[in-house]
Amino acid sequence: MLLASIDMVTGAYAPKVGVGILSGLFALASLIPAILVDIKRWHDRDKSGWWMLITLVPFIGAIWFVIELGFLAGTPGPNRFGPPPTDA
Repeated sequence: MLLASIDMVTGAYAPKVGVGILSGLFALASLIPAILVDIKRWHDRDKSGWWMLITLVPFIGAIWFVIELGFLAGTPGPNRFGPPPTDA
């Protein structure tokens, strides 16, 4: 919100696209770390990071993603990806 406001004040906001230079760069810069954290959470559930691709399935994929990573607990004890982060 702050970066979008700065984009509007400086004239770097593109109304057709709906994003400005600063807010767009921030979104791109935060995308990779967000994906890496989600992959780490899939590993906590003892599933491959390739499960990130479930989000490409319209509607159902987003629901599955939120349920798996947001509501279900990780596997107890070590799994094929190593010990739980709390044990490390």
